[in-house]
Amino acid sequence: MSHALTAAERQELKTLLLARRDELQAQMTQNRANLAPAENTAGSVSQDESGRLANQTREVDAALTTLDADELARIKRALERMADDTYGQCDECGCPIPFERLKAEPMTRHCVACKSRFEQAQRARG
Repeated sequence: MSHALTAAERQELKTLLLARRDELQAQMTQNRANLAPAENTAGSVSQDESGRLANQTREVDAALTTLDADELARIKRALERMADDTYGQCDECGCPIPFERLKAEPMTRHCVACKSRFEQAQRARG
């Protein structure tokens, strides 16, 4: 049977979330820096091989920035749940989410059983 998180477990998870947030913010800063030349030289990039490669790199950086922003928003919501003392409770059934699951996926909002049911329902819909 699962139990509510201890203060030490909550602190460990908060540390993980904050470290990941800092890492993502640094990545996003770098990705934005990589995108900056594209904004300044739009239309002037030659279509030779190096130009195409540069465009592809910028597209990847833009996609990564979007993914990072989504993950950053999930981290923010997890930290907000910590602040209002709902972190570590399954949004679906209300049961405590085991520490090991939260440690592996600190932004999760569902216990394994509810997540499995959700994924099965999605697969059944096609």
